[in-house]
Amino acid sequence: MVDTVARGPQAFTGGFGTARTCDVSSLPVVCYGPLDLAYQRRLGQAGITPEAHLLPGVNDDFDSIDAAILRSIDAQRVRRLRERIRRTAHPQGSVIFDHALDLAIGSCAVPELAARLGQTRRSLERRCVMLGIASPKTLLSLARIYTVQRLAEWSRQPFGALARALGFSAPSNYRRLVRTILGCPPSVIQRSGGSDGVSQAILRHLS
Repeated sequence: MVDTVARGPQAFTGGFGTARTCDVSSLPVVCYGPLDLAYQRRLGQAGITPEAHLLPGVNDDFDSIDAAILRSIDAQRVRRLRERIRRTAHPQGSVIFDHALDLAIGSCAVPELAARLGQTRRSLERRCVMLGIASPKTLLSLARIYTVQRLAEWSRQPFGALARALGFSAPSNYRRLVRTILGCPPSVIQRSGGSDGVSQAILRHLS
């Protein structure tokens, strides 16, 4: 984490330091503090692309910090999926799914997705029909399934434990959702490509 808030007379404000033993661009950085344009330029010059930005007194409560950390885990894989969607899907569909991915680290519903997009639930549903893509509920479900699967693969933990950690009340609810959306249980998803297989399903539903 990069804390940009200087505290006390001995606070260091000279920059980010260097990491010569690794590729800085691959580090999932969470920035904490006010970021002005000059500071953002310095981040870019250092090869740092923040995965999340926390503002003091605004979104630095424990829940927000947890969410920022979850979003930053295995961030390059998520970035690759977003880029594939931008290349192949309608721009409006890409924006909708971007927000669905942001919400997928916890319990979420269509009205919350619609609010982030500045629309009502009904108008968002009509927009998806006009674009010829899956419904907002299905897109949210796909984002949730993808997030559970990729974090399970990254952490090498059972998908049931990850599902509970990400807001499902029980592993059985997650299994039921996967069967409903993808037509098979999570165990089959894991054997047939895991999160990469879910990515393919996402692309199909957005095309």
